Amino acid sequence: MLISHKHKFIFVHIYKNAGTSISTALLPFLTTKLQRFANLQLKKVGISYIDQPCPTHATASAIMSVIGEEKFKSYFSFCIVRNPWDWQVSLYKYMLQNPNHPQHELAKGFWDFDEYLDWRCTQEVRFQKDFVYSQGGELLVDFVGRFETLNEDFQEVCKRIGISAQLPKVNVSNNVPYQKFYTQKTQDMVRSVFEPDISLFNYSF
Repeated sequence: MLISHKHKFIFVHIYKNAGTSISTALLPFLTTKLQRFANLQLKKVGISYIDQPCPTHATASAIMSVIGEEKFKSYFSFCIVRNPWDWQVSLYKYMLQNPNHPQHELAKGFWDFDEYLDWRCTQEVRFQKDFVYSQGGELLVDFVGRFETLNEDFQEVCKRIGISAQLPKVNVSNNVPYQKFYTQKTQDMVRSVFEPDISLFNYSF
């Protein structure tokens, strides 16, 4: 997550949905001149520090519980969602390629993407909706952008918060069309298991 009190925005960072690029683009708008000077000095000794109240991938509900519902609702909040079939390919490739990922060794143990997907769908199901919806089903953010229209939606965010910024490309892990990773069986598996995200965010294979 990122929160700017100066520009009054909150970014709910759903992993592998261009969050690192968005965070990089928005970082200059989070800090005061004094904080930027302090961060510059820290960078000289290899430390990067930005004071934020919640972890990187905190949910909207968690952020609200920390900063308070009134403040949360007074800021412009947004997220980016991604086609669930594409999301799973990106998650798998990132786990596999990044030695620092906590599940890197697990990913290396899978025979292929199909085996990973079987594990994901039966052992560790995670929904994008849980980042931005309350347990009662209320959408907590003001704007839901889409990975598929990232540049346009990011510019809409910038317009709403009154800044000018451009997205860099960071942590790109998938350059093959996600459809090529799927069989009919695995297509149907994702369609069944991730139906809540597919329906809420209106996606299809």
